[in-house]
Amino acid sequence: MKPFADPVPADPTLEALREAFRSADRATRRRLVPALPPAEVEFAGIRMYVDPRDNYTDRMIWLDSQPPEMTSLMALTEIVEGQNAFILDIGANCGAFTVPLALAAGEGSRVIAFEPNPVMIGRLGYNLSLNGLGSKVRIESCALGAEAGEAMLNLRTGNYGQATLNPIKERARAGGTLVPVRPLTEFTAQARDHDISVLKIDVEGAEVAVMYPLLEAGGWLPDVVLMETRHAGDWDMDLVKMMADSGFEPRLEADGNTLFVHKDAAH
Repeated sequence: MKPFADPVPADPTLEALREAFRSADRATRRRLVPALPPAEVEFAGIRMYVDPRDNYTDRMIWLDSQPPEMTSLMALTEIVEGQNAFILDIGANCGAFTVPLALAAGEGSRVIAFEPNPVMIGRLGYNLSLNGLGSKVRIESCALGAEAGEAMLNLRTGNYGQATLNPIKERARAGGTLVPVRPLTEFTAQARDHDISVLKIDVEGAEVAVMYPLLEAGGWLPDVVLMETRHAGDWDMDLVKMMADSGFEPRLEADGNTLFVHKDAAH
């Protein structure tokens, strides 16, 4: 797969607006955000529709013509490149990881993208369609947790990508929506049909609720896990130690994430 550098040249008008936004101070940027136009951005042959007005990840793709968290994304891309991979993207957002990983993965691969936010489900689906991934990626419009049920997904003002099952301070909260919750163990059976299994998890501080039941079950574990650990100080248990006790070794720390590789993985 082609590296993510050297994006396709932008429309001059859009590029001028981007430059004005880059050079503005923080207060001016905040005022400009609601007026930024949605756009289709292309990089490395990947097409993404992004709306910079309501989601940080979209805004960074709109601004830089490539996704944020590039070090983490490239590390995972190199792992799945050409492989018959089973990929679980938990907290798929607009598809910033889902789309590049699905395109990089080889014949027979299956990607399941978990996204409970109704707005982002639509955007994710559109981006999958733009890249012809409708038969390779399945969207699960649910949150993941310790057991099946439902929970309130709290929405953050100005950033749909930071929706979370955890509480949000009232001044930053833009309402919420009730979403289905299912345990991760319900989705792992397909892994046996693939050569490598990869789990990416970014759920805004709710990582324990997703990973703890899987680790405790003592059954299937992925070969590779990319987990957002920037909120580790807020967790109610030492999930990183639990990962180590389960045979995972940290290989990379970047972008607020930690890349873990299981000691029994082929990589």
